[in-house]
Amino acid sequence: MRWSKSRRAAVIAVTVLLVLASFGLSTGATLISASDLPGELVLVKYDDIYLRGFILDDTMMVPVRPIAEAFGATVHWDQKGRTVVNGYVVDIVVRWDIAWMPAKDLAPILGCWFTWDQDTRTVSISNGFRTVYVQAPEGVPYPTGMNYETLEAPTGASNTESLDNLALLPEEQPDLRLPVERREPAGKVALTFDDGPDPELTGKIVDVLDEFGVKGTFFFVGWRAISYSDAAKKVVESGHDVGNHSYSHARLTDLDSDTARQEISKAQTAIKRATGILPKWFRPPYGSYNEEIRTIAREEGASLVTWNLTPDDWQNPGEAVIRERVTSSARDGSIVLLHVREQTLRALPDLIKELLDMGYELVGLSELL
Repeated sequence: MRWSKSRRAAVIAVTVLLVLASFGLSTGATLISASDLPGELVLVKYDDIYLRGFILDDTMMVPVRPIAEAFGATVHWDQKGRTVVNGYVVDIVVRWDIAWMPAKDLAPILGCWFTWDQDTRTVSISNGFRTVYVQAPEGVPYPTGMNYETLEAPTGASNTESLDNLALLPEEQPDLRLPVERREPAGKVALTFDDGPDPELTGKIVDVLDEFGVKGTFFFVGWRAISYSDAAKKVVESGHDVGNHSYSHARLTDLDSDTARQEISKAQTAIKRATGILPKWFRPPYGSYNEEIRTIAREEGASLVTWNLTPDDWQNPGEAVIRERVTSSARDGSIVLLHVREQTLRALPDLIKELLDMGYELVGLSELL
């Protein structure tokens, strides 16, 4: 029996819907076809979110909690009344019973970039997969209402009694983390290390990971992969993942298209030459990218990957601070941005112990994405 074109089309449409339903895709997410992403994993593009904000002293103020949670970050209100976002104690103002802070301060904590549109008075905060738009309508006065003296937790942050949220534990203070009874198996976390390989530190980091039987991901700078190929090979031989971090660690958004492409392409070639592996992930230096950079990386065979949790270890805040910033905000699916630094190396053994105690499995990006 021959079917008409319209009947065949209807059957195909129903079949596609049944397949999607079997995978449990929600209406809030749209699956990008793998055919549209040559050389990439299949990724989920989430719906954008639209919120209201206000201008305070020429600064765009945005609501803390809805934006943080949109990007999978945690928000706590600790015992001292401080707001902690992704492990960072942040300055807020509380108005209308909501915690607010400047968009320019919140975005980098979430591993996002932001832009400002003067015509519409709108700030956009994005990680490439989701964008939150916050608009400050004309004529909105500075809000009045609750202030810092409130004794109750503002709705922008949850009141949390746990000592897990002491994000700024001084280096000389004793270890205050709770015992291992904290929680059941908690999911997967990816520790990622930027700016290597280093002729000494990279190998030592690999040794620590191997000691605990966990995996990590190393984003290599191209010229360093060639110069320190033995360290790069050790990463691969130990079963860890490698990624592209550009050839010279340039801020790619400051470059023209051809030069930006060369930075990514040369690094792909250099890392393949040093390790035998062609990276399938690209992390832009400084987290600075746009859609053009994403497209170039994709065309060179690498998915753009940033992070959703960072202790800013490159600033050398102290080993205890590095650990607390990560453990206080880790959750299933966290991609932790670390760097090949002495202080990070010293913090790593205890950081791994704490994450394992909390029930996390530490994996490479190949197991997480």
